[in-house]
Amino acid sequence: MKGMEDESSSSSWFSRIFGSKEEEERPFLEQSLSREAYEEYRRLLMKARPEISGDTLRVRLPDGEVELRRGKLVVRAKNRESAEKILRNLHHYESPPSLWPAYGLSYSIRRGERGRIEL
Repeated sequence: MKGMEDESSSSSWFSRIFGSKEEEERPFLEQSLSREAYEEYRRLLMKARPEISGDTLRVRLPDGEVELRRGKLVVRAKNRESAEKILRNLHHYESPPSLWPAYGLSYSIRRGERGRIEL
């Protein structure tokens, strides 16, 4: 029996140090949106040149990721505090792009034609 305890404690120790993939992919903040709020967030996030996949917009930030789907806004980050900070700072996309880094915001980087990076 002792061998099984050692194995489970070592695996939990390992997951605490390196984190589990499930934990990283879990949304920390998820908000339901009205149609008007969705359109407002869509207009705002388009300024950051998001990755677009169908009706989903995704903006990757240095400390997390913002995903907008019809009727839902999801903010993923390493922890809840970072996710809350990202959500609070989203309105700064109304500011000139030169100010965005001060709020932890950025353009998404996309691969363009012939492998060029577009900002």
